[in-house]
Amino acid sequence: MYTRQGHSPTVKFPRIIGIECIGRVVAYGGSVEACPHPIGSKIGHIHYLRVLTFAKPATCMGGLGREIPGSYAEYTCVDAENIRLIPPTSLPVSVLASLPEMMQTTWGSLVSGLDLKAGDSLLVRGATSSIGLCALQLARTLGAARVAGTTRNGAREQMLRDCGADEVFVDSGEIADQVAQSPKGGFDKVLELNGTTTLRDSLRCAVTKGTVCMTGIQGGSWEIDQFIPMSDLPNRVRLCAYGGGPEDFHEMPLEQIVKDVEEGRVKIPVKQFKLDEIQAVHRILESGGGGAKMVVVVSDD
Repeated sequence: MYTRQGHSPTVKFPRIIGIECIGRVVAYGGSVEACPHPIGSKIGHIHYLRVLTFAKPATCMGGLGREIPGSYAEYTCVDAENIRLIPPTSLPVSVLASLPEMMQTTWGSLVSGLDLKAGDSLLVRGATSSIGLCALQLARTLGAARVAGTTRNGAREQMLRDCGADEVFVDSGEIADQVAQSPKGGFDKVLELNGTTTLRDSLRCAVTKGTVCMTGIQGGSWEIDQFIPMSDLPNRVRLCAYGGGPEDFHEMPLEQIVKDVEEGRVKIPVKQFKLDEIQAVHRILESGGGGAKMVVVVSDD
């Protein structure tokens, strides 16, 4: 959505956008002998051009939808090195297609960014997004002892609790005082998905020597005005950012993640659309999101 609105600084228009997809290999630009995935094998793409597959391939990032034409199309052309095979699975195409970018971002934020350990407490700021809902559940599988989430809409509290949240904070933009009044106090780790609009307040939600990781910009702003580290950073609270990368896509335990989804430990709410319904998807995003991962399915094959 932000890319279409012109907020992704590296994107030059016109451009076919879309940063992730799964599919099937139909052609290869080099010699057949050099092709790492045979013609006809299934593939998936994720957030920049890395792929995961289900004994079929997938991809994510690597410039997809930014420097090169993206996945809002029937065909896309990606770097063969940015493909990863997804383990064999019975998951439907819509659920499988929801995993690459979402899981790479969630796992990378929690493990690479926050260094979440068993026994840690975690607050997910902006938890009703697909990444947020996934983070609540994945944190449980990683052994978090206390998991909380925020929402601007109190009617979505049960949604967050169903995904593993022990506590839910209704977010007016400032929740640090609510957190301070909680019987268990602040959090070891805070995943900031709203971005700069609530970052200062999220820093106040962390305990001494706690860590805040900014991953999303759901608040719509890339920048923060007059950030003063010595006053805006609470004493001995750490701040980092996570933007994703090929190494994280390849390092994440994809086989275990697929198994967690298959066996119900991580539940992915999915809404399925057709290729000519992408405008409807963006309208939902601009109205605050649908509380689900929205997937465009071109073919069930």
